[in-house]
Amino acid sequence: MATVAEALGLAADHHQSGRLAEAETLYRRILDIDPDNAGALHLFGVLAAQCGAFAMAVELIGRAIGQNPGVAEFHRHHAMALDRLGSTQDAADAYGRAADLAPDHADTQFNHGVLLDRLGQRAAAAAAFGRALDANPRHAAAANNRGLALRALGRTEEAADSFAQAGRADPGFGAAWYHQALALAALGRLDDSAEALRRAVVADPSLVGAHVNLGNRLPETSDAGLRHYQHALALDPRQAGAWRGLAQQRHTRGEQAAAAAAFAEAIRLGGGEPILWNALGTCRLAAGDGAGAARAFTQWTVSAPDDAEAQFALAVASAKRDAALAERAYRRTTRLAWRDHRPWVNLALLRLADQRPAEALAPLRVVVALRPDLAEPYFNLGHTLRNLERAGEGVESYRRALRLTPDDVGAAFNRALDLQELGRIDAAAAGYRHTLALDPTHLDALCNLASVVRATACYAEATTGYRRAQILQPDSVAAHRNLLSSILYDPGWTEAMRFAEHRRFERLHALPLPPLTKPFANSREPNRRLRVGYLSADFRNHPVARNLEPVLANHDHQRFEITAYAHVARPDDVTERFRGMMDRWRDVGALSDAEVAEQIRADAIDLLVIVAGRFDANRPLVAAHRAAPVHISLYDGATSGLSAMDYILTDRVMTPRGRWAGEDAERFAERPIRLPTLFAYSPITDAPAPVPPPSLTRGFVTFGSFNNPAKQSDEVLALWGRVLRAVPGSRLVLKYKNLYAAPELADRARRVVAEQGVDPARVLTPASLQDRQHHLALYHGIDVALDPFPFCGATTSFEALWMGVPVVTLPSGNMMSRWSASLLSAVGLPSLIADSPDAYVGIVAALAADPERLSALRAGLRARVAAAPFLNGPHKARQIERVYRALWRRWCRGA
Repeated sequence: MATVAEALGLAADHHQSGRLAEAETLYRRILDIDPDNAGALHLFGVLAAQCGAFAMAVELIGRAIGQNPGVAEFHRHHAMALDRLGSTQDAADAYGRAADLAPDHADTQFNHGVLLDRLGQRAAAAAAFGRALDANPRHAAAANNRGLALRALGRTEEAADSFAQAGRADPGFGAAWYHQALALAALGRLDDSAEALRRAVVADPSLVGAHVNLGNRLPETSDAGLRHYQHALALDPRQAGAWRGLAQQRHTRGEQAAAAAAFAEAIRLGGGEPILWNALGTCRLAAGDGAGAARAFTQWTVSAPDDAEAQFALAVASAKRDAALAERAYRRTTRLAWRDHRPWVNLALLRLADQRPAEALAPLRVVVALRPDLAEPYFNLGHTLRNLERAGEGVESYRRALRLTPDDVGAAFNRALDLQELGRIDAAAAGYRHTLALDPTHLDALCNLASVVRATACYAEATTGYRRAQILQPDSVAAHRNLLSSILYDPGWTEAMRFAEHRRFERLHALPLPPLTKPFANSREPNRRLRVGYLSADFRNHPVARNLEPVLANHDHQRFEITAYAHVARPDDVTERFRGMMDRWRDVGALSDAEVAEQIRADAIDLLVIVAGRFDANRPLVAAHRAAPVHISLYDGATSGLSAMDYILTDRVMTPRGRWAGEDAERFAERPIRLPTLFAYSPITDAPAPVPPPSLTRGFVTFGSFNNPAKQSDEVLALWGRVLRAVPGSRLVLKYKNLYAAPELADRARRVVAEQGVDPARVLTPASLQDRQHHLALYHGIDVALDPFPFCGATTSFEALWMGVPVVTLPSGNMMSRWSASLLSAVGLPSLIADSPDAYVGIVAALAADPERLSALRAGLRARVAAAPFLNGPHKARQIERVYRALWRRWCRGA
């Protein structure tokens, strides 16, 4: 019969060979015989653990330890069973006892450390892993785990060394290299960290985190970095860090749409960090997805409600598509970071773009207070004040901008522009010259300087300026149109010269334009309702508008459909009044001439009336595209010079038949259509009543001219000097807006008058900006109005007559010199129309010497004017409509 020892050996042999049932049977028989047999208890406990009976294993091995507590293996297996039961602390204590009994057993020390680490006893765990390494310096797992424990303890330098030891012990241990890389990065040793990451991914290509971190270490434009992110995502598509790195790579490469998609995925997987919403919005904005950017920035503001940059970004992204949202976001930005000038700037620009200049002033003033060292805010403030017609304040803003940036061409030019509007033409001229010194090719400065010197009757210098502008930019329509306006003032130009210049305008600017050659689809029915279009920049508070309104307000809309093609930069209440007179309103300011012509054709306009073509921002070249079957020029100063302009409306006085035939007769590219009177006016209902002639109480006669000083050539002023000489003690009042505040204008007038032997002190030049009522009230101080030549008054003459002041005029051989004569003829005062300079002086002197006649004229002029045909709006409308119908019938006949 076998001994217990032999039976235990046989049981162990069965156990080791995997014959567990046979081993269990023998272990039980041995324990039946010898219940305290430590060996059998231990081995039976190990077998129980192998079979998952951990409670039984703990009990059996515990009894074995009770019989023989000095066996390290008993304690080690006891610890394993306790660990599997979840008794971590007991298991750790058991490993501690095993480690004390077998200090050179590396795995025991290692396992003891693992459990201590799990219990959060990091220092004890690190010591246990150290003892494992003392027992086996090449125990890679112990070195790696010791590094993890040390790093958790903040002993990063030692941790990095421990990870390096693990890597040296097992070069294929990728996780150890990865952990070393993280520790080195924490120490700021980024190059060493990158090298460790390279070793990690070589050792274990499946380490997703190592690929992501290595991608983060490489330059954002690195192809290798891109590959690491892509490899990480191939391993784990839910790796948010890889999507984030990939997104940054795409963003750096300019692939904004792809970057935005990657950032969106990073957010979906990793949560909505504010920085990610920021990046997503930035990429979407760069990719042209403003709406998507706004949504991302909105989420940024939700995740970081007190972040001013988030609000600012949302405002920028929303500005073009949702101005109200942008404004709210800018306002929140200013509350969160009121010292940051950027949101104030953008808030102002947003309001300016929304045509709210008055509301832009406050934020702009904040900007210049916050950043007085920046020129641009002063420039924007000046521009805003200009829009609000507060040029006086704008001049100071531009001056400050120029002090900060003396070479700023825009500020120099705009300051000069404001000075010109203020009537400070000497300072304006200096400003334009300064602009040209900075930029000799500045076309607008050249043209405006020419206009300024034209106001002083320096016509030759003005012409030279416009010519120079044309040399610099031969295709500049604006420069050439300015010249066409300027030559109307200059008495040195003959009619033949003027006509040649107008034809040159056509050759340069109209003939190269492609006309719309498609046949008109307009029905050639002569008596149908006609579609009439008016093309004008003057549907606003403007003298031309006052001539248009009586006709447009009285059109017969049963017989005529009226469409406005409006190019109005600053609409006002007059603009709104005009809107109500139209069957259709088209804003064409943003359209090219060709596009305007296309629109007119699409609207099937029969007759297109181009108003005051050469002046302001009007569009005569629309005619060159053949926009309508019939083109008519209205209220221009002379011929348009365009073959495509079919007719020009004038009247029998302005363009009399056959009177000025000869070498210097006025010539037209259009066919003149002579009305009984051309101009139409409305009563000035808010004008003060006329008063008796001021000479009755003053004891001397006062002459006056409220015309543009550009009309006052040396010849005009010399003739007026003769008038003063012929009427002793008389005075001459010159006023136009406030231009005579410019010393050179007043000095020039006095100098020319003095050359006629007249005391220059008799020339008075009140300078002030006044509303229309005050302006009209100044006629109370004028006995006789003197009309300039060859560019005479129109609205100015009408206002004088309405106020009871007789106007003496000297017409010549062109329509622009005969506007006043037309008015005087219509009110039955042809006796005030001179046919020579001598006759001009004689008529004025006779009036001055006849106070009774002056008084009678004064008392009756307003009634005469009120009864004149040009003040009968319905009559003028019917008259012009008859012309339109006749011209239409002519077209229908193919004539």
